[in-house]
Amino acid sequence: MYEEIDSEKLRVNLNARLKSLHDLYSGDLISKSTLSSQLLELIASREAKTFWDLTMKKDITARRMLTMLEDPDKWKKDSSSPEEERQMVLKKRLADVFFSDEDSYDFILEMLLDTANLPHFESIVYSRNGKSSLKKSGAKLSVLD
Repeated sequence: MYEEIDSEKLRVNLNARLKSLHDLYSGDLISKSTLSSQLLELIASREAKTFWDLTMKKDITARRMLTMLEDPDKWKKDSSSPEEERQMVLKKRLADVFFSDEDSYDFILEMLLDTANLPHFESIVYSRNGKSSLKKSGAKLSVLD
């Protein structure tokens, strides 16, 4: 499925988008709230999902365990947050990663994708891309039933 896709080209494109967001924010053209929303849109894009699948998904269990072990309190707080607050928590985590002291967009991209693919956030990210929503539809009944 991904044989003809160049992961390095995806990385370059995603890093360019991160740099553009950085330039917009540092130029005071967008707010922190808009930035975090745009980061969510970026990681929910088909391009980011494809990059994740090609380069990082095979290590998903190890990545999740490492994240949990690095900061168990944050993991517990995030995973136990109410469902209706999770999107705001996710946006805050994405902004925190973006504003980290790391200079490499490669590392920031990797950390953003790791955050997006945590079990308590991935449904928020990937339901945005046209995949099935978490909302259950009720039974369809006819008036004649």
